[in-house]
Amino acid sequence: MTLPEIVKKCSELRIAEVISNNVLYVELVIYKEEFDRWNEILTEVFGPAIKPAGIEPTDEHLNLTKNYGGVQGGILKEQTLFKMTSEGRTVIAMFWPWQCIEEGEEEKVTLKMAVLRK
Repeated sequence: MTLPEIVKKCSELRIAEVISNNVLYVELVIYKEEFDRWNEILTEVFGPAIKPAGIEPTDEHLNLTKNYGGVQGGILKEQTLFKMTSEGRTVIAMFWPWQCIEEGEEEKVTLKMAVLRK
């Protein structure tokens, strides 16, 4: 399944901001109130998360996400990581909950999906 096809499966859900949306990399800001539905869809597509939120990342998790991470250069304990092989390529998806919320603002989560280069 391609990244545009995955995004299309989520078309009934709200997106706060589209940062990137192409065949190799998608970065969307979504609303936390719809997180459970986003998570259901990604679980249907990818299977269960290989690193659920609340679990310390392994070296493998950090290696997969190092090009998409924040200051630490990879996925953090409170973030979620999915991985699958599709059409001979490795595809990952990550949920990154926002830490700082402005007063009165809806809580948000960044969803990053990428087709990894060999």
